[in-house]
Amino acid sequence: MRNLPRTGGVLVISNHISWFDPPLLNIALRRIPHWLAMMELFQSKFTHWFFTRAGVIPIDRSQPGSEPLKEAIRRLRAGHVVVLFPEGGIQDGPRSVLGGDPGIKEGAALIALRAGVPVVPAIIEGARQAYVGRNWFFRRFAIRLTLGEPFRIAGARDRAAVHALMREKLLALAAEVKSQSN
Repeated sequence: MRNLPRTGGVLVISNHISWFDPPLLNIALRRIPHWLAMMELFQSKFTHWFFTRAGVIPIDRSQPGSEPLKEAIRRLRAGHVVVLFPEGGIQDGPRSVLGGDPGIKEGAALIALRAGVPVVPAIIEGARQAYVGRNWFFRRFAIRLTLGEPFRIAGARDRAAVHALMREKLLALAAEVKSQSN
């Protein structure tokens, strides 16, 4: 993916429309991403073992504390790619990035502000079609991942301003992707 820097810490912020999004990003980014993911994914012994070894950082969405954010910042500063879904979970419809009125969590802005690394917006389209069983065998469907231009949070000190900028960049990329699809 040409818009993803090849080295150094990078924060990727993406819309989240299906359970297929993380594996899609894992394959497409061509760098090993680290993730913030909901604590519920760590409930069984197997998933706890798997996600811990896969570099996933658990976050309790009902009581988000600072430790998962600090760990994401440490990994970014160490030169890793960290991916997060700032909508806070799978979102579809008008209150999503693709719907044009997303609820974006402020944790992404805090991470970007403190880590000081480039931020790359990403838009995923079509992954929800994989939920329909007949599409697997009888129909073709397209899943498309678009990475926007990397941007930096240069000189920003205010989390609200960074939050607004990240929201603006995601919505602009979503609009660009939609216009290319029509």
